[in-house]
Amino acid sequence: MIADARADAAATRAALALIAAFALARVGLAMGLGLGVDESYTLLISRRLALSYFDHPPLHQWIAHFSALAFGETWAARLPFIALFAGTGWLMFRLTRQLYGAAAGVWAVFGLNAALFFLVAAGGWIVPDGPLLFALLAAALAIAPLLLSGDPEASPWRGWLLTGLWLGLAGLSKYLAIFAALGLLLFIIFSPRQWRWLLHPAPYAAGLLALAIISPVIIWNAQHHWVSFHFQAGRGTPDHELHPGQVAGIILGELAMLTPWNIVPIIGGLGAGLAAARRDDRAQLLLCLSLPAIVFFTLQPLFGDRGFPHWTMPGWLFVFPLMGEWAARTWADAARARRWAVASVAALAVVAALAISHANTGWLLRFYGLPKGQTDVSLEAWPWAALRDQPLLGGGGGALPGFVVTGKWGTAGRLGLALGRQTHILVFPGDPHGVAFLEKPAAFVGQDAVIVLPLAEVADTMPAYQPYFTSIDPPTVVTLGRLGAPEIPIALIPAHGLKKPFPMPYLR
Repeated sequence: MIADARADAAATRAALALIAAFALARVGLAMGLGLGVDESYTLLISRRLALSYFDHPPLHQWIAHFSALAFGETWAARLPFIALFAGTGWLMFRLTRQLYGAAAGVWAVFGLNAALFFLVAAGGWIVPDGPLLFALLAAALAIAPLLLSGDPEASPWRGWLLTGLWLGLAGLSKYLAIFAALGLLLFIIFSPRQWRWLLHPAPYAAGLLALAIISPVIIWNAQHHWVSFHFQAGRGTPDHELHPGQVAGIILGELAMLTPWNIVPIIGGLGAGLAAARRDDRAQLLLCLSLPAIVFFTLQPLFGDRGFPHWTMPGWLFVFPLMGEWAARTWADAARARRWAVASVAALAVVAALAISHANTGWLLRFYGLPKGQTDVSLEAWPWAALRDQPLLGGGGGALPGFVVTGKWGTAGRLGLALGRQTHILVFPGDPHGVAFLEKPAAFVGQDAVIVLPLAEVADTMPAYQPYFTSIDPPTVVTLGRLGAPEIPIALIPAHGLKKPFPMPYLR
């Protein structure tokens, strides 16, 4: 017993050390990489607090709002998300320790943090995945003892109400939370030992609590003609053709996000879980929580929209306890396991160093050119702050325009961070997403504007603006880039006298 306690304490210290080390690594990544398109857009639309938002439920946007007030609209706005994922790592350790022991918990924490998606995007970016994953693990940690202990005397109310609380917060983070709730229901249905919960009031009370927590999303959508639900549902609309190539692309994307050198233990854990599911409620619960999202979003592109591999990641989250159990049981040779872990960290460090250095300098393009028609995605992390020095946009003593208009929601996000809170931004003629709910175009009738477009979009987009302004001046081209390289040509086009409001695609 003493030896077990010492081993448990040592594993706990190792898990905490891993969590702290990866959190520090995320701070370094946050400082070295500029805010991406989605993050810039989130900071723009979260300037105005609302019950919910166009793309996602509101929780990460509420966090972003107060983070920006505290730290500014800079890399430091990522700090609450980094701290939140450190908490996610601790929840992963606790859940896996509870199910399979402390040694498995350490491996689960390492695997989670060594997977690129969880290391970078979910682990520190201003996106909804961070709050979602924390809440999902907290819900699993709350309900697992109740479902797996087999103690008929245990009071169900605390476990179920905590589960409802955390599932509600997961739903307040991202609509994908519905797959975890579905998985929990499937576990109860597939296991005769759990059927008693179908007649117990506690799960229904938990469902009502979760519904109350996500009520801001429902209220906001009811006020805006269910626009967010229509948008998300439309992304998976099937068509009349099969697209096996899209499924292959999703699978390759999942493998990349889980990180190639993680694949063997992850697949090993998943396979072991599938083999044990009939006799092991622990594996069955984790599979019910993981497989619905993985299977649905891997196969959905076969029938319609290409989808995105990161939609499967909330499902893969619950595979890491299985990975931890597999690694703790299979890798009896501790020295060999440590060598693999050290090699994984070294590979991650090399990838991170290459990504940060290239994103800030573009040096890789000097050795390897891009294929024709391709763009350097690392430019999405390059700030457009130099635009605020342009006289047309209020820099150098110039007057602020009445408003700025651009053609896409992503460009609006970049402009919002570059030009600051004092600049009003509209999106037309493209899809404005959540920018449509920041300003009312009718308020700007009669005012002058500056149209800001990437130079490549000018020819196709400018005809749409002609009927809306009294006159439009020739463009001024400003080129942004790393180390002075001309990489991002942007057209600034003065437009005078807005004659009528731009039509917005969503009813207000």
